Amino acid sequence: MMTRERFDEGTAVDAAEHEYYVLGGGHLGAALARRLRDAGSTVRLVDERRDGDDGSAVRGDPGTLAALDAADIHPDATVVVATRDDGRNLRIAQLVRTRFDVDRVRVLVNSPDRYDVFVDVGHEPVCATTALSDALADRSE
Repeated sequence: MMTRERFDEGTAVDAAEHEYYVLGGGHLGAALARRLRDAGSTVRLVDERRDGDDGSAVRGDPGTLAALDAADIHPDATVVVATRDDGRNLRIAQLVRTRFDVDRVRVLVNSPDRYDVFVDVGHEPVCATTALSDALADRSE
């Protein structure tokens, strides 16, 4: 089954033909990487606590150049920054955008109050709190 993901109003990318980098996130990052891989995407996970059995993971701090260089991030890929700290996520996203020239940077935002900050600097945020509360409310109806 091929999945499609919209990145902006005019562009769609086949997930099965696209490359992703998931930076951090512990269990969330690992689950996201697994889901993207199951959809047929090429995925590299960079996390301090995770190792990939198939060589698709880099064990290291996604906030360091050493770990990001080891991941060999390509500019045409999509990078998902998913640590638990909004400030850290913003710094990593900025680093990825400027150092590796990546245009598609998705960033986990934990606090809804910070969502607009991420949008204002050009990232594509996903608010974990809003997504979870919406999902729980939908199931409660």
